[in-house]
Amino acid sequence: MPRVAGSAPPATLPLMPASALQYLASHETDLVEDLAALVRIPSLSGAPEHRADLLRAAAYVTDRLRAAGLEHVETLPTGGHPVIYADWLHAGPDAPTVLLYGHYDVQPADPLELWESPPFAPAIRDNRLYGRGAADDKAGVCAAIAALGAMFASGDLPSVNVKICFEGEEEIGSPNLEPLLERERGRFAADLVISVDGGQWSPDQPQVILGLRGMIGLELHVRGPAHDLHSGLFGGAVLNPLEALARLLASMRAPDGRITVDGFYDDVVEP
Repeated sequence: MPRVAGSAPPATLPLMPASALQYLASHETDLVEDLAALVRIPSLSGAPEHRADLLRAAAYVTDRLRAAGLEHVETLPTGGHPVIYADWLHAGPDAPTVLLYGHYDVQPADPLELWESPPFAPAIRDNRLYGRGAADDKAGVCAAIAALGAMFASGDLPSVNVKICFEGEEEIGSPNLEPLLERERGRFAADLVISVDGGQWSPDQPQVILGLRGMIGLELHVRGPAHDLHSGLFGGAVLNPLEALARLLASMRAPDGRITVDGFYDDVVEP
């Protein structure tokens, strides 16, 4: 099977029943085309002119979920691009529920001149599939759907209940996901959440990511003298605003890398 550019090759691991793996192998061509079809849709969440493409991508993903055998497949409206929900809840009331999270939106493809092939015309070179969003995160979305579909089709059903949450705004910070989850707490309730937006440690070893680093944007203003001061007269006596800003930024992080801002770790859950 072609590899997504930047990914590890698929590994034959005892994480899925042999019959499901055989099903995947026998449907390799179809699975690659499923991914290519999704990559062809320029679902750029940060570009308002691509709103229709986001809806097309969401519709395509919902169709694939239904075809795979997921149930209660819905496209949930938000203040922006829709969130896709689906489930399979037949493992039993005592079995844990696992929610798979992913996203169908992509980053812009600029600069276009650096692409060897058009970003939304997926191409296979050296057994790798190239296209914008092929790895982040359309491969993850398609792989999750394919894995579940293979288990359903082969009769080796999951031992856990499964829920799906695929959104269309991850690349712009998911501004409308939290309000939806607050409204739909019961629908999305799960014992475990697994993000399909990740990587693999090595070609033959899977990887469990316990968390990702976040980021925050700040705009800091440091005020100093209203006019230039002679360095020979005032240097060292009057603090330079640039030096004050450098000290302020440096004070936010300890030498060991920990953040020193009061309260920063209050809501952090230890792994």
